[in-house]
Amino acid sequence: MLKYLAKVDKSRLINQRFHLNDKQASVLDYVSEKYLSNKICHVTEITLLKTIGSLTSLHAATKKLVELKLIKVTMDPIDNRLKNVLPTPLALKRLAALVAVFESA
Repeated sequence: MLKYLAKVDKSRLINQRFHLNDKQASVLDYVSEKYLSNKICHVTEITLLKTIGSLTSLHAATKKLVELKLIKVTMDPIDNRLKNVLPTPLALKRLAALVAVFESA
């Protein structure tokens, strides 16, 4: 159990290095999971993640992730009313660092 807790601490340090709070990290993980599953993520999906926070806090987290250059928001090419969300290479670098922590012995 101590090894697991040490890995959790290391993952928190990685999130701090990328200037992320828990809500922002959760949103970024959601976006990354959709991306890695080859699924499109829309801003409206993020604002419906009630288990992470309120509509206002999810909108603020999304805006902050854009400012930190961890996600990219673009207009959907098919439906201009939708905005697609993708992780940036910097976000994928964070994810790789987290994977390394949890895959280490």
